[in-house]
Amino acid sequence: MGQMNKKKIFAWAVALVLVCIAAGSVVYVRHAEKENQVKIAKQAKKEATLKKKSTDPEMRYPINWRKSSEKKDYPDAKFLPKMWVKVSLKRQRMYIMSGKKTVYKMYISAGTNAEGYSNNKKKFPKGTFKVESKRGAFFYSPTINEGAKYWVSWKGDGKNMIHTVPTDEKGKYRTDQAQNLGQKEDTNGSIRLSVKDAKWFYENIAAGTKLVIE
Repeated sequence: MGQMNKKKIFAWAVALVLVCIAAGSVVYVRHAEKENQVKIAKQAKKEATLKKKSTDPEMRYPINWRKSSEKKDYPDAKFLPKMWVKVSLKRQRMYIMSGKKTVYKMYISAGTNAEGYSNNKKKFPKGTFKVESKRGAFFYSPTINEGAKYWVSWKGDGKNMIHTVPTDEKGKYRTDQAQNLGQKEDTNGSIRLSVKDAKWFYENIAAGTKLVIE
């Protein structure tokens, strides 16, 4: 009889353990499902925000870091009276201006929130500057393990630049960062443009052109 009771107790104990395991599994699955739902909701919110920012019918959407930001042709800079350049850090946009008129808009990435950079806690320069004469077709900095094409200096004789999305030392574009164009403050104190936009800027915006960053 004692042996029988022991078997029953053991069976009940095993059953209890199995019930606990099953309950734990259910809790884990529900937690995982909840986490997944939160991730999906965050992604949907991000996409909705991006779409809202990109409702301008003239601008290319989805953003393509290789192509021009707008679907229309670039303006002829030689015939733009009172041309200057405005940058909005809040909207992550660059505006080619003619007096008070916006003639072309570009997606950018500009800010100092990028991980891994020594100055990621510093504030991005704001104010009125002048595009500098120093520029080049390509650069690479071993210090930050990053390069870019079609660079134009706007502050510090090459310290702060306008250029393409980043490349490696061989000039190959880093797609992991290029996809942040127009969406994320992901730079080291410079202003990134799409490849085509940067090439146009490099070839058409002369030294001395006013640059306002706000």
